[in-house]
Amino acid sequence: MTLTTRRLALALFLIAWLGDVAAQGQPTPLRGTLREKGKPIVDAAVFLQSFEDEHCAKTFASQKPSRKSQEKLDRCMHDVTTAVPDSRGYYEFTGLKPGWYAVHFLWNISEKPSSAQSLFKEGHWGVMYAGKKDSTGKYDTMAQDFPFYYSGKDDAARDFQTQH
Repeated sequence: MTLTTRRLALALFLIAWLGDVAAQGQPTPLRGTLREKGKPIVDAAVFLQSFEDEHCAKTFASQKPSRKSQEKLDRCMHDVTTAVPDSRGYYEFTGLKPGWYAVHFLWNISEKPSSAQSLFKEGHWGVMYAGKKDSTGKYDTMAQDFPFYYSGKDDAARDFQTQH
């Protein structure tokens, strides 16, 4: 191997290594896909909420927080940003700091869910729909995800798939 070839090989190695180091510092997006009965949910508003710490996230997830806990929750929970799913039902949030988050979204469904209840669980999501049709002839519906820790380093997907 000539000196020029060695220098070229070393330069290529350093470029690849520096690229790997730079990529490791980049946070991964928080993403997901929304589907209803196998079809993408495209007409929805997706909201990202943050929690100041794990205690706040657990308070949010508790079934019946006390009045004092609810007041604290109002101070430690924040709306961060919104997204709109694309034609595949895919949404994404980028540039997030590590921390506790939850996703919820609103959309309209044409058919009343097969569940007789207006509030039911679908995977790790709680789903609630209005018992009556709105002025467009559809049911206003909301799905709330359970709080989770986002590291910013690992793949973070919050997918929703309903069969109802």
